[in-house]
Amino acid sequence: SLPLVETALQEHLGSRYVASDWSLALKMVMDAEGDAEKASEAVEKLASAACQRSGLVVKLQKPPQL
Repeated sequence: SLPLVETALQEHLGSRYVASDWSLALKMVMDAEGDAEKASEAVEKLASAACQRSGLVVKLQKPPQL
């Protein structure tokens, strides 16, 4: 259920959780509940939007020295 998902996100992200950042994604996935094709399309749209968002930073850890 939506409340359980929101609680899990809050627990996982802690102080970094901002409800407004997740509202569209959660709505899209919940609207597709029971329809795998619709859910897959929603996830693809969200992934595409996230990849195109400016300010997205990918941090890679330095490999350990042997």
